[in-house]
Amino acid sequence: MFARPMFFLTNTRKRLVLVILAMLGVCFVGFQLHYYRGDGLGLSDNLLRWSADESSPINAEEEQYLTYLPYSRFSNQRSTLLNAALLAKYLNRTLIVPPMILGSANGWSPAPGLYNVLEDMTDLKYQDRCFDNGEPVEEPIVLNDMGLPIFGCTNFTSYVMLPWSWATDLQRLTRSENDGGLGIKIIERSDMSLSRLQENLGLENKDMFVMQDSTRYQWHMYDTPGQAVNPRYQYEISLHELAGIRQRLVHFYGIFGYDRITLTDPLNEEYRLRIQHALIFQNKAITDSTTIILEQLLRDISASDEIVPLDPEQARTIERHGDFVPPQFVAAHIRAGDGVFLKGLGERVPEFVHQIWDIMTGNETILDDLIGSSNNKTANEQIAAHAHTLYPLPTAPVELRDRLLKLPLLERLAECGASKQMVLYVATDAIDPRNNYEMKPVLNAFPCTVFMADFSPEWKVPLLEVRSPLDPQKSLANHLIMFVDASVCAWAERFIGTRTSTFSNYIKQHRHAIYDEMIEHQHLHD
Repeated sequence: MFARPMFFLTNTRKRLVLVILAMLGVCFVGFQLHYYRGDGLGLSDNLLRWSADESSPINAEEEQYLTYLPYSRFSNQRSTLLNAALLAKYLNRTLIVPPMILGSANGWSPAPGLYNVLEDMTDLKYQDRCFDNGEPVEEPIVLNDMGLPIFGCTNFTSYVMLPWSWATDLQRLTRSENDGGLGIKIIERSDMSLSRLQENLGLENKDMFVMQDSTRYQWHMYDTPGQAVNPRYQYEISLHELAGIRQRLVHFYGIFGYDRITLTDPLNEEYRLRIQHALIFQNKAITDSTTIILEQLLRDISASDEIVPLDPEQARTIERHGDFVPPQFVAAHIRAGDGVFLKGLGERVPEFVHQIWDIMTGNETILDDLIGSSNNKTANEQIAAHAHTLYPLPTAPVELRDRLLKLPLLERLAECGASKQMVLYVATDAIDPRNNYEMKPVLNAFPCTVFMADFSPEWKVPLLEVRSPLDPQKSLANHLIMFVDASVCAWAERFIGTRTSTFSNYIKQHRHAIYDEMIEHQHLHD
């Protein structure tokens, strides 16, 4: 929990979000102006990258390294990098960071599957083979002897590779602990060829300890002897045992998982928070697109009103120091696209409605930003058992709903502001959410609900102007939309996300990062 500075307690209204966004945007612009030209951040001396035709940048003969294989969607890749950064910190090894993969990312497969798949996905030969004057080449799918598709242009054009330093502030990890960092030395690799990595690092076979996992949850890591085992994982290994590996490169296979590493070190939580903060998207294009949406969302909220992203406990702290003031801008992430999230949508939406209603009316009892059904079977059974208690659902007056529904977006938002109605921004992967039957309870309770699709498309323009330095021929725009969605949610006064959704958890962390930036800025001006 972040400490709350006194200047937030002296006024029960919240600071206008656009002022803060502009303030932080100035801080980010200094190292993001180059993004529109396709370059990455200005890297410090101990952040090195190489391209496929460059010789090794490494000269130290005894330097020790740690790296891993990325897979699955963004949030899981981010979780994997978080675990890798923790291990690099505790094992005192240089962290080699693979590229981020946005779009049709590869799933997990047993060794050596991921090594082979990722080498193909990052092979530079496809940059020329799969594009003709910037246009994707249509290539027939070819099957191997086993009847499986061979990697080709159809695969290569379905995702974008992106350096983590292009989108996040890795220098927060390389700075010393006294300066708020972790003191980790970082190298980014531009391809996933194991032989090229060996060549670039100047390693012999005997210098490499290469993991070959056969199961998705093979290794659980811990720091204290005698710790209880984690039943999710097949094997346990201590940091002491990992520190005893003498090879210069330790190459993990898959290390995704929030519970992959169990640490009792009191500094562990602080380290995790610093890594989470460093791995928030801080790209100028996303900031610009977010600002366009927020300007429309908040244009009819009085300039005297102040907005700060709060969690439930922080909101209660404010209430204890003054009268309750209903929030005017609340956000929700309702995960609905597939799997357990789609199946449980009908049960989860009423929980969202009740929780958001309680926030709006000052009757909140749940002290968590994440609610809804869990992937845990027992928890889901408990939810089903008391589902009847969620009814009847609260609703807004019919005449108000009908009147607002007839208005275009900007007129509707103006009317919401004039009548002091709470604006609810909903980020969701539900198909056509405004006309989705299971989302109707949200719209019935909160007639000032808006979705990203409601806004005119000019907010997309900044996204159309950026390219990845690793994949300059591919458009990034569609892959960055979800980060705009997340950023809008991050700036809301209050937020409710979907339990077990890694993207909801990312938004929650983003909100804490904004709050932390505000505290740091306040301390600089005290």
